[in-house]
Amino acid sequence: MTESDDITTIERICVVGAGLMGSGIAEVCARAGRNVVVLEVSPEACERGRSRLVGSLDRGVRSGKLDEASRDAALACLTFTTDFADFADRQLVV
Repeated sequence: MTESDDITTIERICVVGAGLMGSGIAEVCARAGRNVVVLEVSPEACERGRSRLVGSLDRGVRSGKLDEASRDAALACLTFTTDFADFADRQLVV
């Protein structure tokens, strides 16, 4: 394995779908500081996915597992879209 094959070099990720599993994957990646594009089928689905992620991060803050700055940093790493072209530059698609 070369350094370019190292998983830690992946910075740009796309997660297809923001359901229970997709939102969890997106959250873990965003909390790790990765730039995450979440692809959904409609603007309404994007909003539901964003709400699910915000709710999960807020629960982390309330439980003391996450501070507000970390929550805000994770949210800043997330972008929601319905356009396949928005993940053309992604290094990993899940």
